[in-house]
Amino acid sequence: MKWLATAVAIGVGLIVLADFFFAFPLLDALGFVFKEWTILLTAFALLLGLVNLALVHLDRLARRAEPGAGYSALVLLTALTVLLIGLFLGASSDALAWVFDYLYVPLHGAFFALVAFFLATAAYRALRARSIETTLMLVAALVVFIGQAPLLGALNEAKEWVLRVPGVAGVRGILLGVALGTIATGLRLLIGMDRPYSE
Repeated sequence: MKWLATAVAIGVGLIVLADFFFAFPLLDALGFVFKEWTILLTAFALLLGLVNLALVHLDRLARRAEPGAGYSALVLLTALTVLLIGLFLGASSDALAWVFDYLYVPLHGAFFALVAFFLATAAYRALRARSIETTLMLVAALVVFIGQAPLLGALNEAKEWVLRVPGVAGVRGILLGVALGTIATGLRLLIGMDRPYSE
């Protein structure tokens, strides 16, 4: 049965890839059907994830002695409340908009405000000048960091140059590496070298 799953995965992948490059009525119809199936499978995977979340936290609640059981109850209550609001009042209801505007967005902001402090401490530990490369990274980070302050505009041009020249070059290099890695992984899946769907 492993060869069947491999053959199906390779066949579907090749059809969707050919649909991206060529315009044939049969290819277009098959590609559309496979993309719709992908949406259905993604929704089913999301539902499985929600069920798994509920089972994990219900198991933690069953063992009350475990630390964090109160947080599990809060997670389950919140998920159930939002799910019921979405099911009975609709995704575009005022109640669900209130939940997102006055609960989710402030929590989101608070979380990212905390992340800024974690990033600062991690950067302090990571950017100790132990070599020429880390010294250059430390200088670039300090130039950008100090250049962001409105009162210290003297480093504004240096900050813009760091962001525009080496920063953009680094981002492009990372994006090229990610693209090449994605293409290589896709090709390995299409030719059957990697078979995660049959294990």
